[in-house]
Amino acid sequence: MRISDDQLEKLLAAQSPRELKIMLARRNMVPTLAQASKLHKHIDALQYPHKSVRLGIVHTYTSELLDPWLHFSAALNQLELDIYHAPYGVTIQEATPSSGLAAHAPDITLILLTWEDLHPALRTTAACIQPADRQEIHVQIQQAMTGLIGRFRDNVPGNILVTILPSPLSPGLGLYDGMAAISETHWWNLIKASLANEIREKFSAVTFIDMDQLVMQVGRNNFFDLRLWYSSTFPFTPTGSLAVSNAATTIIASLHLTKAKVIVLDADNTMWGGVIGEDGFNGIALGQDYPGRAYVDFQKRILSLQQRGFILALCSKNNPEDVLEVLQNHPHQLLRDEHFAAQRVNWLPKPDNLRSLAEELNLGLDSFIFVDDSDYECAAVRHSLQEVEVINVPSSAPEIPTCLDNLARLEITSLTREDLEKTAMYTQERLRKSQFEVLSAAGGGVKDYLQSLNMKMSVGLDDLSNLQRLAQLTQKTNQFNLTTRRYNEQDMAEKINNANSSVFHFSLADSFGDSGIVGLAIIEMESKNSARLDNFLMSCRVIGRMAEQAFLSTILRNLRSRGIEELSADYIPTRKNALVETFLPDNGFRETADGRYVRNLLESVQILENDFPIKIEGPDCE
Repeated sequence: MRISDDQLEKLLAAQSPRELKIMLARRNMVPTLAQASKLHKHIDALQYPHKSVRLGIVHTYTSELLDPWLHFSAALNQLELDIYHAPYGVTIQEATPSSGLAAHAPDITLILLTWEDLHPALRTTAACIQPADRQEIHVQIQQAMTGLIGRFRDNVPGNILVTILPSPLSPGLGLYDGMAAISETHWWNLIKASLANEIREKFSAVTFIDMDQLVMQVGRNNFFDLRLWYSSTFPFTPTGSLAVSNAATTIIASLHLTKAKVIVLDADNTMWGGVIGEDGFNGIALGQDYPGRAYVDFQKRILSLQQRGFILALCSKNNPEDVLEVLQNHPHQLLRDEHFAAQRVNWLPKPDNLRSLAEELNLGLDSFIFVDDSDYECAAVRHSLQEVEVINVPSSAPEIPTCLDNLARLEITSLTREDLEKTAMYTQERLRKSQFEVLSAAGGGVKDYLQSLNMKMSVGLDDLSNLQRLAQLTQKTNQFNLTTRRYNEQDMAEKINNANSSVFHFSLADSFGDSGIVGLAIIEMESKNSARLDNFLMSCRVIGRMAEQAFLSTILRNLRSRGIEELSADYIPTRKNALVETFLPDNGFRETADGRYVRNLLESVQILENDFPIKIEGPDCE
């Protein structure tokens, strides 16, 4: 939708880049270049903090015309881009250490290819390619793309985003295409699926952006400009340009901004329409009629976000029994009691409840996204807890299901087993706390509690099969983290494959369940008999179970068996990691004059004794 002068004035009154982005998205508004320039200047005037990112673009069609849209959408995501465009039509030459792209040292490389680039046979219409030839062409496309991406992965730093431009024309068989045995759409989807699978399985820090999703969102005629395509080899309308730029910069933002971990939901007029305390169980809007259907779809979206690995929490000013009745018994309620890792249903101020939730979940408030319909409650949280991202639920029911769709911090580039099982893990933690309370009431101590858990630790070393999770731990863990050095999947793969590095990790299971991979340590060899602890971190979910000491003990034993006599380490203080301030001296490291810490592995074996209430399996644990 084009932006009128009155709408532009309202947009120019936005108080943050995030607010402006939401306003544009909810009304599907697309500015002209002149309007985008004004809005960009407005964002700059707000002087919000931004992250500088180096972007490299490799392309087989004109890409420079995307620049103003990329810069504008980057500003909406609180980014500032330094863009390098490879020479037109040059691809494989840029995947070399001496290329202009490599010299740019990009944080992100965006590869823009067309359907025809994949194979010479695709320069004709797909409807003319015989079924007997399609399988061979499919295999050749996959091999060629795997080889191309591999070259970039080997020679260019940072993350890589791969795109393939769909045909601007409708399928050659027209409306019959969906029925046809030689369906172009069906074949194209098979090619994309196999390509995505290859990227996921074989490459680190590479993401495939499916442009067909963008075409579906805005429509083919709104996405492509055939006049520009045929005259300038630039395919996009302003709507298409903004859609592509938003997709790219949203993923860039998700990689470089603080990770969101928790979505906190209000109940009344958020999960359902109306007020349960006033309208009653049968009076709230939740079901297949308007507006209840919109709330059902919103709950579907929330469940999808949970499947991305985000934790759900409930924060509502209500009588607990009223809310619980809906969660347990309403036939159209999709979000049930068990979907929430923590709940605060009471009459306390919501900022206080959010602090309490952060304490219970052992997570920082800057990882929280708070969703509420009340202008007052949203303002109160913004005022008291500025680190919390606040989303005000739209007053118009049709806008509610998609109100979280444009948050960059809710986009993901990988999905691990731990992400899928996160809510169950927090439920297990509640059970552990309950057991501790029961034992404490009976006169038992911490030692009794830890013994009762029957813990088992599995320590792994240089395991590429868990690459995504290992990189994710460095990016998300803030509190129990000695140095908070961040590594993407490519960085982590390089450390695992480097003979002078060792990447240890551990998972922890007990009688309540398996917490998955929750700890990581990176060792760098400095000489034949000395090494450095590059980082040591652990998920806060397992703090208080002596897992950190047991993990360190296993690492030290392994190093000593390899002839390492001295291990140095750093503690780099941040605003969040005071929890590990004394971890090194508490575990046998002495502070040196230059502020570093050193542990002589031959001086004392106390820390090396396996005297923990944990059965440890892994390298040199016998």
